[in-house]
Amino acid sequence: MSSRLLSHALSGLALLAAWTGHAEAPVPSIPPMMQALLDDDVETLRDLLDKGASRNQTDEDPFRRSRTPLMVACEAGSEKAAQLLLDVGADPLLVIPRHDHYRPAPGWNALCFARYGRLKSVESRLVSMGVAPAGACLEEADFLRAVEARDVPEVKRLAARARGRFVDAVLEHAISMALVNHDAPLLRAVLAAGVPVQKTSGWEKGVADLVEYSLYEKHVAVVDALLDAGIRPPVAPLAAEGLLPQLRRTLAMGASPNGMPGDIRGPLLRATANGHLEVVRVLLKAGANVNGGRFENERPLLAAVDRLGEDTRAPQLVKVLLDAGASTDVERRGDSLLALAVDKCHAEVVSALLRRMSPKAIAREPGAEVYVRAVRAGAASCPEAEVVRVLEALVAGGLRIQDPTPDSRFVNDLRKQAKGKPALAKVLNHAGLP
Repeated sequence: MSSRLLSHALSGLALLAAWTGHAEAPVPSIPPMMQALLDDDVETLRDLLDKGASRNQTDEDPFRRSRTPLMVACEAGSEKAAQLLLDVGADPLLVIPRHDHYRPAPGWNALCFARYGRLKSVESRLVSMGVAPAGACLEEADFLRAVEARDVPEVKRLAARARGRFVDAVLEHAISMALVNHDAPLLRAVLAAGVPVQKTSGWEKGVADLVEYSLYEKHVAVVDALLDAGIRPPVAPLAAEGLLPQLRRTLAMGASPNGMPGDIRGPLLRATANGHLEVVRVLLKAGANVNGGRFENERPLLAAVDRLGEDTRAPQLVKVLLDAGASTDVERRGDSLLALAVDKCHAEVVSALLRRMSPKAIAREPGAEVYVRAVRAGAASCPEAEVVRVLEALVAGGLRIQDPTPDSRFVNDLRKQAKGKPALAKVLNHAGLP
């Protein structure tokens, strides 16, 4: 990660840690050597060196020792610190990565970082010492600085001049910076330089999180920029926001309709929970698992039932999911799907569920309690005529009260509710009220 961005990462933008190749690791506190370098604090740096601090190794934690002190000083624009390190014999020829598993700016040496930090005198000194630029690192340094400054015309110019020469890690970092800022014009300018080919571990998840945040802030244009460059955005946030055209393009590029492995809330669940009927249809047609993913606690059909009463499309959502083979054998905190639909006082959905349930599943339903819930829904907000329709749906679907105990609290409750209400009493008697 750029030293200039380290303070932002520490304040919450840890996703940019993909630049270090350890995007999922917690961002550590800044140790003394690093802090002195970032602050251009020559006196502290000199004291640390006098006490035995290494000229060629930072005091970062073992998983992040990828840059030398000289690289850090140059990257941070710390002129005095960089000159001091050269004075005491820091090796200017070391390059990144120093080990195979480090992935910031592969091949960069101190000269590359000096260009990035705009340290012209240090850059000249390094050249005079025989340090040569590594590959396209000087162009990469200028490019990243322009991206950081959000200088779109300069980014475009540099991208056009060096297209195809930037390493994947540089492109990934530049894309991440544009996404962090929700800056679609900047992102398009960055992508003109090329797209990553061999993606760093964790980068796709990092991009998915950044796109999610952009969509949360209603910056849809960044998704279009990614798609136009041939980069697949994550499916789940597109489904959640109901972005049907972008979703179709993403699926056509080979994205899984089930989203990324390990998604806590997959595309189908999120689309259903937000009432995006057409998105649900598209996902199912593309092969989405109608019952959701293995890591999801909720199920799409439950989410559809939850929308009953607040969304006129909810019954159609239920029907589409049932027609696609959604299991009715799901529950939430001990309540069956049928009981939840009864609570919503929706006779059509109750009938649809019962048609899909097996006789054994219907027999397992606590009949008397389900009928009580239907009646109580009426007492709360549902008109009596609708309650009767729900009760008739339960009877027609084969559910019986199944409580032979005359003094059962459920039976007594049903009798009280039916008193003086002939229509309720009639259907309850048909249901087997003793």
